[in-house]
Amino acid sequence: MVKRIFITAPEAYQPRFVDAFRRSGSQGINPVFMPFICTIPMLDSAELQEFVDGYSSYDYVICSSRMAVSVLAKSGIVFSTTDKRIIAIGKDQEAVRSMLHVEPAMQDAEPSMMGIVEALKHVECISSKKIAVLLPTFVGLPVPSTITNFMEALAELKACVTPVYCYRTSALCEDDYPKVLDMLSKEKINAIALTSGGEAFVLACLLRYAEAQGKSIDVPIYSFGPYTTKCACEAGLTISGTSPHFHSFDDYVQFLMEML
Repeated sequence: MVKRIFITAPEAYQPRFVDAFRRSGSQGINPVFMPFICTIPMLDSAELQEFVDGYSSYDYVICSSRMAVSVLAKSGIVFSTTDKRIIAIGKDQEAVRSMLHVEPAMQDAEPSMMGIVEALKHVECISSKKIAVLLPTFVGLPVPSTITNFMEALAELKACVTPVYCYRTSALCEDDYPKVLDMLSKEKINAIALTSGGEAFVLACLLRYAEAQGKSIDVPIYSFGPYTTKCACEAGLTISGTSPHFHSFDDYVQFLMEML
């Protein structure tokens, strides 16, 4: 019997998920994709241009996501092959190599925002360093606690930290809720897979909407790592399982296969 997993990740991540399912060799799981958030680069923003102009003055540039790496790649900055200032999370380091053609810094850091903070704590004279953090602005979504906590933890390092808001993350429009509920019903979904706190927030809103419509949804919800689970719980969701490994989508797909 084929199991259907409803995946709420942004559209840009879908090819990576498809490849992960293909590599898993599973014949009994069918992913159903419905992005709950979308991201759009803000390449023309004055804030990004100011960062680009002053790029060489930063000791470290932290990319909060793969989209942040993509924005860097399109920013017009000419990167040196010896550049050692770009920090990315987990598998996003591969994007740094493929898009920017440089080796990322702090490759051994735990693949999370707080993992980056812990790695920075070991940098000599960190309080004298200048750090840029490439971040999203949010539309229809609260700022995830993972980002808030991350920025607060960075501030405690006493370094000069500059947030650079270079792309926009927007929630699924409420007008699309009926379509999503129809998908969840017709596709006979066996599980919902979250990959971010923003998706968790949208799902919580969707479930409340469904209940108000007399169409409550009782489907197990799985999470891509403890940080996503934390945001999901803050949004009021009950998580049925959290992937203990969150280095890649291959890890997550393997976890989902085991759960189903």
